[in-house]
Formats: sequence, C-alpha cells, structure tokens
Amino acid sequence: MLDQNPYPPYYVPQKRGAKDFFMMMFASMLGFIIASIAFSFLSFGIMLLIFGLIASSETAVVSPDSVLKITMNEQIVDSPQAEDDIFAEIFADEMGKKLSLQDYVNAINAAKDDDNIKAIYLELSDANGDLANLDEIWNTLKDFKKSGKKVIAYSDFLGLRGLYMASVADKIYLNPRGGILFKGLGAEVPMFKNMLNSIGVEAQVIRAGKYKSAVEPFIANELSVENKTQLREYLAGLWGSILEKISAKTGLDVSNLNMVADSLAVFDPSAAFSRGVVDGLVYRDKLDSVLKAGFGLQDDLKFISLKKYLKTGAGHFDFNGSEYVKIIYAEGDIVMGKGGEENIGADPFVKAVRDAAEDESVKAVVLRVNSPGGSALASDIMYRELMKLKSKKPLVISMGNYAASGGYYIAAPGDVIIASKNTLTGSIGVFGLVMNTQKLFRDKIGISFDTVKTNLYADFFSGVRPMTTYELGVMQMSVDTTYEAFLSCVSRGRKLTRDEVNEIGQGRIWFAPAARENKLVDSLGGLFDAIKIAASKAKLKDYSVSYSTTSETFFERLMKNLESKLSFNFGGSETTERLGKYVKEIEKISKSTGVMMVMPYHFVW
Repeated sequence: MLDQNPYPPYYVPQKRGAKDFFMMMFASMLGFIIASIAFSFLSFGIMLLIFGLIASSETAVVSPDSVLKITMNEQIVDSPQAEDDIFAEIFADEMGKKLSLQDYVNAINAAKDDDNIKAIYLELSDANGDLANLDEIWNTLKDFKKSGKKVIAYSDFLGLRGLYMASVADKIYLNPRGGILFKGLGAEVPMFKNMLNSIGVEAQVIRAGKYKSAVEPFIANELSVENKTQLREYLAGLWGSILEKISAKTGLDVSNLNMVADSLAVFDPSAAFSRGVVDGLVYRDKLDSVLKAGFGLQDDLKFISLKKYLKTGAGHFDFNGSEYVKIIYAEGDIVMGKGGEENIGADPFVKAVRDAAEDESVKAVVLRVNSPGGSALASDIMYRELMKLKSKKPLVISMGNYAASGGYYIAAPGDVIIASKNTLTGSIGVFGLVMNTQKLFRDKIGISFDTVKTNLYADFFSGVRPMTTYELGVMQMSVDTTYEAFLSCVSRGRKLTRDEVNEIGQGRIWFAPAARENKLVDSLGGLFDAIKIAASKAKLKDYSVSYSTTSETFFERLMKNLESKLSFNFGGSETTERLGKYVKEIEKISKSTGVMMVMPYHFVW
C-alpha cells in the first residue's frame, strides 16, 4: 500500500496562523510596490532614451572631400543584426552595436564610387578581428584603391593584425614612441590535468580520431605528437599567408621577414622605419598635416566614421529584383535549444533554414559558417534541415575563421563550399567527456554520496563516481556511431568514399589551402564570392540579397543585461569571467554531457 502522506519524510508542513498570514500578505504587497516603482523608473528611463534617440537620429550627410575613417579596435562579427530588429538600430550606439563583416565591405564598396569620399584613413591601434574577416576587408580595400583613391594607415602600436591590415595601405605611419610586435604565431593550449588531479577530479574521455584533441587538456600534461603536428602545419600555413601580404608591401622577402620576427628587430619604431616596414614616424599631434598632404587636400580634414557613413544610407547591397539569395549566419558554438548571443541554437537555426526553404522568393541560400562546433546532436538536427533545403534550392557554404568539427558537419551538405584562405576547417572527429568528481567531494570536501536507484545504471552521467567498464563501452559505441555518421555525411556531400574521408578525418584540422587539396572545400574566397556563385547556380541575373540571423534580438539582450544587473551572483558567470577564459573553457567542456564535436584552441598573436 502506498504511503498516504503527500510529503516526503524530511518535509514537515508548518501550521500558519493569522499573524503569519498577514505578515506574508504585507511582505507580498511591499515586494509588489517596490517592483512596480522600479519597473516604472526603468520604463520611464527607456522611454526617455527612445525619444531622445529618435529625435537625434537625423540622417547623416557626407560632405565633399570627406575621409572615411575606419577604426578597427572592435570585434568584427559575421552576423549583422536582424533586418527587422528596429529597436536594435535605435539603440545601436548605446548598446555598443558590433559592426559586421557585411558593414565593412559594403561601406568600403560604396566609398569607392562616392564622389564625396576622397580617401580612407585606417586607425589601427589595437586592431581586432578574425583573420578570415580581416582578409576579406583587406581585399575590399585593395579593390577600393583601383578607383585612384588612397588608403593611409596609422597606429600608436602595431600588433600583427594591425600590420596585416596596414599592408594594404599606400602609406603606413607609426608613433615614434610606439612599436611593432612582429613575432610570429603561436597556439597556447592550457593543460588542466595536474589541476584536476590536485582537486580530485578525473576526466573520463571517449573519442574517435587520433587527432581529436579537444579533450587532451583534461587528460595529459602536454600535447600529443599528432596534435602538435597539425597545429604546426596550420600555423605555418597561416603565417605564410600573413607574410605574403607584408612582403608585398615592404619588399622584404619571406626569409628576411622571418629573421626580423625571430629577433624582434622592429619592436623599436626607428628600426621598423629603417627596415622599410613603415613609411614614416609621426606623432599623433602632427598626423593631420601628414594626412592632408598624403590625400592631396588643402582644407581641414573632414572625417566621417564608418558607423556614421552607414547611417547615410551608403553600404547597401547593390542588387535589384524580387528574387533573393538568402544568407543564413551560423556563428559561435553549436548548442541545443534557443542558443544566445555567442552560440548557434538549433531551434532558431532550423526555423531560419525552414523559412528560407518555404519562401518562394528565395531562390538560393548561402550558409555563412564561423563555428568550432559543439553538440553532435544539435549539429545533426541542423544538418538534416539543410539537406531538406538542398533538395529544393542551391546551397552554397561560405566559411569564416572556423568551420571545424560540428561547424564542418553542417557545411557538408553544400553544393559548393567556399573557404577564406585563412579558414581553419576539418576536425572531423567526435568525443565524449564526463568529469568524475568523487575524490573532490569525498577527499577534499568530506562529502560522500549514498545512492538509491530503481535500475542498475540510473546514476549514469552522475559525475560523482567513476564510470564502469560497461558504461565506458556504451559511451564508446555512441561516439563511434556518431563518428561513422559524420564520415557518411561528409562522404555523401563531398562525393568521397568513407575510407577517403576517414583518412583526412580522425579529428585533424586543416588550413584552407590544404583542405582544398583534400577536397574538403571547393575553392578559396569570401562571403561575396559565395553570393555570386549561389546566384549563378540559381540562374539569377537581377536579384536581391537578404539574410537571417540566429543571434538574440535587442529585447533578449536587454533582458539578459537587466537580469545580470539586478541579481546577486555569488559564484556564477560573473565570478567565472573574473577567473578568466581558461576557467570558462573548463566550465564549457565539463558541462557538455554526451557526444561532442568541438575544437578549442587559443592562438597567440
């Protein structure tokens, strides 16, 4: 007979009298009043801000002989804000809107044919951005110079990204008290094994692919030979791409540039000037006169920022027609559910793909992938939706900085795959990871667990005991099955045999030119090359370009910000952020229960 007591034995309901009732009612009323006042103030503030922004949102005007000023110290995102996110546009400056690759390219293309834009000035102090995006902007600036207009770059201190972008300029100027950090490339991989051992945590790993190295930091004190090999080859390819551009600008051959890097010979500005890496040393207070002379201007400089220039209406796609090429952006880690600002949720992604498939005005789709992977399940859900779209319309893949692991999984259905020459791709491999925290709780903290369960493996994935041999076998079978599915997807999409894919798979990463040689990509190019190919495959002559983003809306970001501001956090994400990116990496991986396709690396510039 079942126990008739509706409460568990450790819970004893409290008898409450009238006094308790009125105290609870008073507390509830007081809480409601305080919340209402707070919300009223918040709403009033938002309304004032909206009215102020609307009143000040006059259309910007480009004066004759203006200089387009491009400051590249902000992160460049792949995905623009949603086309219908009106409030995001209103609050763009106040919410710190990030400019997208599309913003940069479109603005520079518009400036090329704009009679009011005399030249472009690149402010490259603290230059930011992924190298794939920077390369596309670099190529757009090179095309801009065909108009006869000049590009001049300046920096207080040039890092490698800054020097890379400066190499497209007609002239490069450096602050005499600044410097250039030209030192080569490195990959820093934090190794957590000793730390985990010291706190009593064991990483239980199951993987497929000898190069699938995402789990190495948790089980080893140094990188495997295979991992070092692939990293060395990738970095060599990327470094060669960088040197190619700097060599063309400076006239120094690759061997000389490597000698410069190995000796840090241009760290001193005078040495950088004497070696021809920069064209001149100029203090910032003297810069205007140098720029005026360089641009051939007589009057005072009239700068217009990239953001302001975009507000003039410049920078829109120069396409016409009622038929569309649709861009769908996949940027960040791949996760189940809705996702967020820094990852790709399977739910909004599937909706975006389904909408594009069902929209009769959309004749072709470009999928822009910039992702190191993530959940194997989410990747497969997204893959299947893309396969359904492909059966109806051309699907062209444009790869950004990363299209690896799960990022390559969703790229595999593409009719054509275009990679940036600096893309990291491949990583066709799978792993599972479960953290065993038994020793941490038992030996370090003094907590043990006594489990009551209905079935033998009811506490599978609990994380407070080691996995049994049988459980590890179940996980290995799941990982192997997923890996075979991965091989099958790539084999089908790239028209390769299973063994051919396995040979170039095994979790190995590939630099884009090598990926092309191994038939993982079809050609090298950027987003706009992919758009042209998609239009061609759909036999479109007059067409427009639209896009879907799976990122959060303005209000979703606003509510998250409010939550973080109004809540007390005693050990959550705020603490984690203070501890640094490496702890966040542990947190991200350790929370990933089940089978994963991901590739974490931290590259040193």
